[in-house]
Amino acid sequence: MEKYEKDLEYMDIVKDILSNEDFMNVGKITHHKIKRLDHLLRVSYKSYRITKFLHLDYKSTARAGLLHDFFYEDTNVMKFWSRVKLLFTHPRQAYENSKKYFEINRLERDIILSHMFPVGIRIPLRFESWIVDIVDDTSSISERIKGVYRRIFKSK
Repeated sequence: MEKYEKDLEYMDIVKDILSNEDFMNVGKITHHKIKRLDHLLRVSYKSYRITKFLHLDYKSTARAGLLHDFFYEDTNVMKFWSRVKLLFTHPRQAYENSKKYFEINRLERDIILSHMFPVGIRIPLRFESWIVDIVDDTSSISERIKGVYRRIFKSK
């Protein structure tokens, strides 16, 4: 059982998202060399823990962290320039998908739309948004390094 699964408060906050079939389809897509759902859960739970410790809006942070990459394109099958374009457009896609299925408040909107800063030009407006942005960046780097490591040592 994963650490986030043992955290009943966290699970209660995100249960409607994790029970949504359309959202769960992202679990089939590889993202940063792992399943996108694993990345989303990692970013969401780490951001939730940090914002809860800092007495910030940890509920909105947990939800938006889980939704920040809620899009269906598989970057592994895309051409280079399509992947580059997606770096800039996927926050809007994630936001549009999120508001189609869930009620999204202003903070959640800011977190989802600004999570690619500085690659994306939208600057995070709230502390919670900065936290998700930084956690997403560090998680992405870690996931990519682990993917390269696995490829190097599996090939021998």
